[in-house]
Amino acid sequence: MKHIFGSLVGAYVLFLFFLVPRAEAINIAEAEITGGAVVVVGNQAAKLATITWEGTAVTTSNKGGAFQFSTAILPLDCVGELSDGVITVNVVVEGCTTQQGVLKTGQTTSFQAGDDGELQLGTARSYTDNGDGTITDNATGLMWEKLTNDGTIHDKDNFYTWANAFAVKIADLNAANFAGHNDWRLPNINELQTLVNYGTINPAIDPAFNNGVDSFTRSSFYWSSTTFALFPFNAWIVSFLDGVVVNVNKADFPSVRAVRGP
Repeated sequence: MKHIFGSLVGAYVLFLFFLVPRAEAINIAEAEITGGAVVVVGNQAAKLATITWEGTAVTTSNKGGAFQFSTAILPLDCVGELSDGVITVNVVVEGCTTQQGVLKTGQTTSFQAGDDGELQLGTARSYTDNGDGTITDNATGLMWEKLTNDGTIHDKDNFYTWANAFAVKIADLNAANFAGHNDWRLPNINELQTLVNYGTINPAIDPAFNNGVDSFTRSSFYWSSTTFALFPFNAWIVSFLDGVVVNVNKADFPSVRAVRGP
């Protein structure tokens, strides 16, 4: 009887071994830039598992371990982290280096053959709301402060001189360890311009930064940390009404949106 019972238990364990989906070494058949997006094709993932790319779940069919997906999330180093919840692999994205650092402008209407609206070159914009008052730009790796309409330090209607942008706004964010970080800073002019969406106006920015619920952007000027070289009493600012870049006296009162990273 013991022999029969032991055999039954062994057979049951063996049955479970083959029944439960197992993850083998994930195989990547293709990973490349296509039409401005990252396209990944692979197999041998855990069956029925959710596939994540750079920590974000992607839409893909994965019944037998084979998968394929397209995503706008382009890793800064052109190496994406893919996981099935059991095994994590690093995936080199072919053709990534030619587009890294150059974003799509957001313009989708064409007015002339060969213009920006027709070609729409560059890396697709992609943003992740971190749920802690910040938004991560997946294309640049920068983490941005979400502005609010609640009268706090994050309020969109707060204005600062250039000096107070550092001494008050940035200093207070770091003192409060905002979103768990104390390395917040004023963006330089190139970083600030990456937020401009030239396909829209008033404000000229992605809806992630202006959803009218918990994220707001004034259609006005924002400080950068970059001084105007010809006249050091001025600094560069960006208008999020229409994307215009100008320089003004540092005693003026534009808005501030803090950044950190990458």
